[in-house]
Formats: sequence, C-alpha cells, structure tokens
Amino acid sequence: MGQYFADIVAAVGSAMQGMAITFKHIYKKPVTLQYPDERQVMPERFRGFVHNDMTKCDACNICAKLCPVDCIYIEAEGKAKERVMTRYAIDYNKCIWCSLCTENCHTGSITMSHDYDHSVYDRRSLVYEFMDPRVAKIPCHRATRIEQGWWVEPKEDKPGAGDKGDDA
Repeated sequence: MGQYFADIVAAVGSAMQGMAITFKHIYKKPVTLQYPDERQVMPERFRGFVHNDMTKCDACNICAKLCPVDCIYIEAEGKAKERVMTRYAIDYNKCIWCSLCTENCHTGSITMSHDYDHSVYDRRSLVYEFMDPRVAKIPCHRATRIEQGWWVEPKEDKPGAGDKGDDA
C-alpha cells in the first residue's frame, strides 16, 4: 500500500516538474525562422556544400584522389603544356562533407560554403558541373595559365602550420 502512494507522489512530482518547464518558456520569444525567407546563420567553421573556383583550379587531381567516396570527377585532355581540363564535377549524392578535398588543395580553389540547402526533385541534378567544355577549356600548365590570364596566386599556408617556434 505504501508503494502505491509513493508512485502517486512521484507521478504528481514529475507532472509538476514538466509544467514548471512549460511555464518557464511560455512567455519567451519564439525562435522559429520563417524558412525559406529567413535562414539560420551558420558558424564560421560550418561545412556546407563544396564549391570550386575554376579560375584557381589547375586540375592537379589531389582533391579527387583524397576523396574517400570518389565524388569528385576531373577530366583533362592532352599532355604537358597542351593539357586542358574538360570536366570538373562533384556528386553531392555521395559527398560526406569531410573537407579532405579543401584542406589539401594547394591553390585554394576548392572550399566549403555555408550553403546547406539544395532541395531537388531529381537526384541526378545533385551532380554539379563546375565548367562547360563547350564554352572554354581551362589550361592546366602554369605558364599557359599565366599567358592566358587564368593564373591566380596559390593560397598562403596557415600561420604556424610548419613553424616549430624560435625557442628550440
């Protein structure tokens, strides 16, 4: 009989605790965003969709080789100075947003954006083509890129990345 009344007291206490939380939040301003008109501001280190700046990319294939799920497709034609990139595509159906491609890009062309919503009706449209070879083929050789105006200085190393300090 004592257990019966103990269970009733525990149930009433639990209900009162829940109601206290409800009453605490009843007069607070709601935090609902009117999506898609209002968007949540993402933190600086948020990893959204991968973006490639084709003016900086030299088709070195480092990003494609490091991708653990092989979602980056790079195609090039020719050899040496005549080598030109004909395709750069990312399949977001496969991408796991690991950021391995961005961390190892020596030119800084591939970055993670703050964009987080690419709602589509057809999964095939999640394969993003970053260039159209019918418009222009992008040269891969450094001298040719400089000559044709495609050259952009590579990104700087992060400060302290290779520094051991002066106190050694």
